Amino acid sequence: MSLTNESQFMLMFCAQPCENPLEKRSAIQGKPFSGWAMLDSGASSIFINEKIVQDFQRFKKKLDKPRRLKVIDGREINSGRVEHYVTLNLKIFANEADVDAYVVNVGDHDLVLGMAWLKRHNPAIDWDKKSLVFSSRYCSENCLHTSLIVKSGEPDLEIAATTELPSRYSEFSKIFTEEEISPLPPHRPYDCEITLKPDAVPCHGPIYSLGPREDEELCKTVTKQLEAGLIRPSKSPMASPVIFVKKKNGSPRMCIDYRKLNDMTVKNVYPLPRSSDLIEKLRGAKIFSKFDLKCGYNLVRIKEGDEWKTAFRTRYGLFEYLVMPFGLTNAPATFQHFMNDIFRDILDIYVIIYLDDILVFSKNKEDHEQHVREVLS
Repeated sequence: MSLTNESQFMLMFCAQPCENPLEKRSAIQGKPFSGWAMLDSGASSIFINEKIVQDFQRFKKKLDKPRRLKVIDGREINSGRVEHYVTLNLKIFANEADVDAYVVNVGDHDLVLGMAWLKRHNPAIDWDKKSLVFSSRYCSENCLHTSLIVKSGEPDLEIAATTELPSRYSEFSKIFTEEEISPLPPHRPYDCEITLKPDAVPCHGPIYSLGPREDEELCKTVTKQLEAGLIRPSKSPMASPVIFVKKKNGSPRMCIDYRKLNDMTVKNVYPLPRSSDLIEKLRGAKIFSKFDLKCGYNLVRIKEGDEWKTAFRTRYGLFEYLVMPFGLTNAPATFQHFMNDIFRDILDIYVIIYLDDILVFSKNKEDHEQHVREVLS
């Protein structure tokens, strides 16, 4: 049964068609566009209006078998057969993910987000206030750049932001320079411990074949981390493979595939904050300052004696980390514990923290300046 206009939950979205299938993003992308998406729990999948797709026909992909659309009583609708789909990089405020959308006539709607999208992202919806929060674990790990609340039909907020350090905080300028970044932090009680399960058997992964760009980036990264003292040569009996992922600008980034190590690691159950709980703390705040820690995980040491477990293999040798790298199963919990203890006295009062993102919030400018100074001190 169709929803009436009063019961429709509409969200503003931005999207960009891309050539490759889901989870295999390509540098070949179409022109970004925006529109309105309707949440529809009665729809099975994600559907995009065929009128919109006319602007990027070359990104349409043909289904192996045509499909017919039916309503709940089994009757086929007049839209006819569905023969094509497109892959979109879909953004709804801070939520960003690749989706496959079937091309079909959906009337006046640009996009329909059905149960396939709702089940995966599992947003918390307040139907009375017409507000939506992306608070699921899936979104926290895969989609969210910043935890935000989205309100249906609410006009865009006017935001005045700066990425430069305001002059009133000039005495803290050294904090934001390369010289202030310690190459190797000291050991602390928060060192990342890697405890293996009793039945764990050390193993090593393959050395994958690399293209010229990846090989150049591998050599550059290993050399840089050796010089900084973040890694050292290893004689570990186990090692994880090196893989590469594409940055947003298309350049390769070196990563370590720690999946086998993670499977044999005893999990740290220290909790990460829920997005909805963090948002609740911001109610009434008028002014905000956000700080991102540069290479935040590298501010935490690997517990002495556990370094060999982080080893990775390359054509240039076997190396192990002295600092906590990305990809370890306990890295998020370890880092959140570290950050929470540092800011414990002001946490949730005028500071919220999610891993390496720090948000200072205040009700007025006078209080905010003092709050920011407290965080930077």
